[in-house]
Amino acid sequence: MKARVLGQYFTPRFVADFMVSLIGKPRDARVLEPCAGTGVFLSALYDAGFRNVDAYEVDSSLPNYSPVRIVYRDFLKVKPEEKYDVVIGNPPYVRWRNIPPEWREEFRRSSYWSRVLNGLSDLTYAFIYHGVNMLREGGELIFISPVSWTGAVHGAGLRSYLAGRGYLELIVFFNEMRVFAEVSTAVAIFKYVKLRAGGGGVRVVNLRAREPLTLGHLKKVRELLERLEKGEVYVKEGVYEAYVSGKPRGGEPWLFPPPASPPRNPLLSPRLPPLLGFARFSPLGSVAEIGYGMISGLDEAFQLKVDEGRLTDSERSHVIHVYRAGSLGRFAPAGKPQPYIYVNDVMSEAELKDGYPNFYNQLSLYRERLARRYSYGRSIPWWHWTFPRNKHLFEKYEEKILAPGKERHDTKGYFRFTYVKGLYYAVHDVVAICPKPSFREGALYLLGVLGSKPYQEYIERKVFRRGGVYDLSEKSLAQIPVPRVDWSDGDERKTYQKVVDAVRDIVSAGARENLVEELNKTVERLLAKASLTPQP
Repeated sequence: MKARVLGQYFTPRFVADFMVSLIGKPRDARVLEPCAGTGVFLSALYDAGFRNVDAYEVDSSLPNYSPVRIVYRDFLKVKPEEKYDVVIGNPPYVRWRNIPPEWREEFRRSSYWSRVLNGLSDLTYAFIYHGVNMLREGGELIFISPVSWTGAVHGAGLRSYLAGRGYLELIVFFNEMRVFAEVSTAVAIFKYVKLRAGGGGVRVVNLRAREPLTLGHLKKVRELLERLEKGEVYVKEGVYEAYVSGKPRGGEPWLFPPPASPPRNPLLSPRLPPLLGFARFSPLGSVAEIGYGMISGLDEAFQLKVDEGRLTDSERSHVIHVYRAGSLGRFAPAGKPQPYIYVNDVMSEAELKDGYPNFYNQLSLYRERLARRYSYGRSIPWWHWTFPRNKHLFEKYEEKILAPGKERHDTKGYFRFTYVKGLYYAVHDVVAICPKPSFREGALYLLGVLGSKPYQEYIERKVFRRGGVYDLSEKSLAQIPVPRVDWSDGDERKTYQKVVDAVRDIVSAGARENLVEELNKTVERLLAKASLTPQP
């Protein structure tokens, strides 16, 4: 319970020692540890020769095992003053829903906090922001934290604030390695320098092992960082990848792609930013409506468990057929949609019991759990879905492309985009892409584009990920550049038809290697021509 409310996950000493070794300031620098815990960073700082150290800790029940005095006070209530050369530590990781109500209200009310935090920011964001405000010009913030702030929509304000006041010097991604025994989320160590002028590329190290982090791993990371500092730009050795990436800017997701030789894929070339200014490309968000699936709040309760032959006529009319992420496949569904109960138009319990007896009997088994669901600040009947968002999209469009909202690419080698035709719905772990009627190229063409090798490479390089899991959010999908067909060009119309025919064959026969390869070649030809056609 304490970990959930206070976000306490204690740092191993060898990790603290590594982070202290990243400090670029002299030993007489003024250092702040804002979340001292039992003093592991304080001991590491002391042993490294730092004596001018201040420390705060909100939990006075914790023992102090360090030689440095800890002030037991909430760091976020300390007046922000630029007086430190270094801020270092492991800030608490508390999701918004677990942040104490008084702090949620303060974040909303105070202009100091609301300038960078919104209603779904984690407590980590507040510590990063407040920590930076405690730094003198040229000061260093060195934290270990979840990576969500680098790419999540709710971190945009923080990223913009940081980009306007300094630069990221280095970041070490541990991906799916276990750093804290109690935490499975992806974490990273980063060093930010508060200096408006200066800052070049970011030194990036990726560890892609699936094992607990050890001192040996960090010794190798230290070596790789030093090699990058001496001029190497890319190193790949086993599970380690190290390189210098471009400097992230503004509030957009901070992605750190490795350097590459001039790519054959025009989507990955330095010309990518202007592509959407070309007449031949449109953002996916302008040619399709995109939205996440519906939220029941307790799928187990709404999945129909009664034989459909036993249902009354009124009950049959309230059964919807739903896809989950697990039933999606490459180009075509990997499983059948499941029948779900949907009675959000039933407004009284008496009507539910009398008019939908089978539904009532099933849902009643889950009544207490349904009543405890998170309801987005609304009062809803216990038999209703909590948030049937985008239901209209599934009903409005007969042809849809479904994708998992979170996709693990490393085990599959591809991102799933699934063609569905008919009145089908999806739940919260699926995002729907619905081509607009004005998009003449149509759903099969769009499916072929998204499923082709050039676009799969683009998503792998450009979309935010946590560990090996990619976030196929509405925003990230909306920015994908889609090549448009020049309908006045006969050869291009033939190429378009080849894409559609190839996709139709794949959907009906499966993603056979020869069919997918033919699709890849066709899309590459279309891309090559489209990327060279400038806007008039």
